[in-house]
Order: sequence, then structure tokens, then C-alpha cells
Amino acid sequence: MTRSSISIFLLIVGLLWASVISWLFVALGGAGELTLAYIGKALLWYSWMFIGPLLLIAGAVLSLGTHQRAGATLSLVGCAILTVMVGYQSISMLRDLADPLIMKPPYAKWATGVIITLLADVGAVQLYRLVSLVGRTSL
Repeated sequence: MTRSSISIFLLIVGLLWASVISWLFVALGGAGELTLAYIGKALLWYSWMFIGPLLLIAGAVLSLGTHQRAGATLSLVGCAILTVMVGYQSISMLRDLADPLIMKPPYAKWATGVIITLLADVGAVQLYRLVSLVGRTSL
């Protein structure tokens, strides 16, 4: 795969991740009260959740431009954050399967998320390797 196609895939994953977090913010009542003070406090409270998608999006955009090494590094860090978050949610989901009172998770959505996460990890590593290879051959 080429560097630009990997970067576009990582950009789509980052945008999808940011939209899921935004939907979660709205679903949890972040926009329930229409006061700007409450929305500002809620966004500050949930701002840590947006660090990973922003790193992934910024890394993909930078790797499409002139700063390929910085973009590949940011994409790698963003994918690592995504993997940690998906892994934590997967472990907590598997732990809750023993309780009969908790609803069974939607396995298809979970498997899709895990597959996309693993593909993004492979893409970020491949992008970093491509950028490192180009940097070595140009010296």
C-alpha cells in the first residue's frame, strides 16, 4: 500500500472515532442543558477522550503533507491510545459476561471495532516504516 492510502485510511478512522466520542458526549447528556457554562464544563470533563482522535487526524494530515516523520509518529501514538481504549473496553466486556443480569454485548459491532483498530495499528506501523525507509534512502 502507498503512504497516501494508509494516511487516508487513518484519517477516516480518526474522524470515525471522533464522531463516536461526540455521539457519546451527546448521548450522556452533554448537550442536555443549553447553557454555555455547562457545555464548556462537560467538554472540559470529556476532553481527554478527544486526544487520541486529534492525534490520529493530525498525524494523518501531516503525513500527507511535508512532515511525514512527525505525522507517522503522531499516528502511531494515536493508534496506541485507540488500542488501549478498545482493549480496556473489551476486557471489561468479557469480564461482565459472567453476570447474567447484564445484557449481552452486540458482538458484531465489537468485532468490527476490534478489526478496525487492528487494521489501524498495522497501517500506522506500516506508515512509520515507509517514512523511515524514505528518510534512510534520501541520506
